[in-house]
Amino acid sequence: MAVSNTAEIFSSLFGLFLWLAVIVGAVVFGVMAYFIVKYREKDPSAPEPEDAPTIGKIPQARGKPKTLLTSLSLSTIILVVLVIGVPGVVIGTFQAIDTISSPPEGTLKISVIGQRFAWSFVYPNGFQDSILRVPIGEVVILNVTSTDVFHNFGIIDFRIKIDAIPGRLNTIWFEAKELGEYRIQCFEFCGVGHFTMISTVIVMEPEEYHRWYSSLEVKT
Repeated sequence: MAVSNTAEIFSSLFGLFLWLAVIVGAVVFGVMAYFIVKYREKDPSAPEPEDAPTIGKIPQARGKPKTLLTSLSLSTIILVVLVIGVPGVVIGTFQAIDTISSPPEGTLKISVIGQRFAWSFVYPNGFQDSILRVPIGEVVILNVTSTDVFHNFGIIDFRIKIDAIPGRLNTIWFEAKELGEYRIQCFEFCGVGHFTMISTVIVMEPEEYHRWYSSLEVKT
């Protein structure tokens, strides 16, 4: 099971690409193997078949019409696969992009601020932390920016990445589907400490998350 809705979307899309590539590759390599075996180099000293047609004294090649028919049939198969598969890949890609770029309304919104070499997460009540905590099964919208240079915020397990750019707010969203801790890191080289620019997203039960969040409201 995917750990988030975004991981589920991109896993399905990857599967579509994979199966299309496997089918086309199997046909192409199958044809190549067939011709390598069938039309491999013959021993020049071997006698011609007695029934080989000739014009004068020159033996004529046999099987050309059959070879042409085979090639046309295999080409047709590849064309049909591409005609059916490519539109599916294109449509699936645009649907994935549209889904990721169109977050639902009225959900939990958290600001993500990148600075060399750390991430900060600001919750709706103003509380700021270096760890991202979110409830499972709820849509979370991240508004991402930077205070210094270009960064790239990414959670690999969730299959999400987005640029953190000074003076600009980029938005991405996800819905976590499994409890646990997942790695956050920067994917844009931003200086000598780039490799240390990591954090953690903790996916919690909704009741636990809301208790934690309520305790923050009391403290602020």
